[in-house]
Amino acid sequence: MSFTVVSLGGPVAPEGEEMLKAAGITSLATKPYPSKPEAIDLLAAHQADAIIVRLVERVDADILAASPRLKVVHKHGAGTNDIDVAAAKAAGIPVLAAVGANAHSVAEHALALMFALIKDMRRQDAFVRGGGWASKAYQGHELRGRTLGLVGMGLIGRNLARMASAIGMRVEAYDPYAPDDAFGPDCARAGALDALLAASDVISLHCPLTEQTRGLINARTLGLMKPSALLINTARGEVVDEPALVVALKAGIIAGAGLDTFSPEPPAPDNPLWQLDNVVLSPHIGGVTEEARREISLIACGNVIALLKGETVEPRFFVRG
Repeated sequence: MSFTVVSLGGPVAPEGEEMLKAAGITSLATKPYPSKPEAIDLLAAHQADAIIVRLVERVDADILAASPRLKVVHKHGAGTNDIDVAAAKAAGIPVLAAVGANAHSVAEHALALMFALIKDMRRQDAFVRGGGWASKAYQGHELRGRTLGLVGMGLIGRNLARMASAIGMRVEAYDPYAPDDAFGPDCARAGALDALLAASDVISLHCPLTEQTRGLINARTLGLMKPSALLINTARGEVVDEPALVVALKAGIIAGAGLDTFSPEPPAPDNPLWQLDNVVLSPHIGGVTEEARREISLIACGNVIALLKGETVEPRFFVRG
């Protein structure tokens, strides 16, 4: 029996495409962020057996119903806030995610955003390109000796804790769901989020998007942070109240922010964050280095092939809805 896999939001890595081809599976892909009608039309026209979700606004019940043959939805990454997991569960369609595949990549990106902010790289780059050369005016700082507060202690948080500890940062993390063995010499457990926000020089977000974490960083919680503090978000844009963040950055409530995720995505061209020089931005690429993308594609394609052929898949990849 032949199968068809549709990747919503761009193709998987070439190594993943080769896996699908070798298994006799037809692979199709849309452009990044296809419209809902485009996604539905493609899935219906080719009667897709599986969806791999890359860059799409949301896979909802209508998209899930486009192909009666649909047997599995696999996120090309770890976060599944762009998939209606409840609707998939109601339809009897399992949802999987490539848990942990890009954890090192995202941790490195969070650290890179910290360095870019603490070393004032955005303004220094523009200064030199504009003909400037006045090192005495530079007021950069070191991360060494500062406190990093992690919100979320999954695989990304654990990787970042080791990296930050190695350069001399003191690391604490708040995660009421993390097991005790997630903490250790590289990271102490924080008992309360508010206390962590108040004590940290850098806050880095690594929690999933849930109803409990939506808007977790807001006017109140930003007000708890030090005026010299930096906020890093490589989690999900909706974890941060963006209008409140803009106010905090303009008013000096916090010193700066490094953002890889936004709400919505793609963000509006007139987003007020673009006008702030104490912000470093990237287009949600923390987890899509070539190395991470290859690993995610191999996991996603391997799991899809296994499910379509009735083989066993490790339980850790299944999303509980």
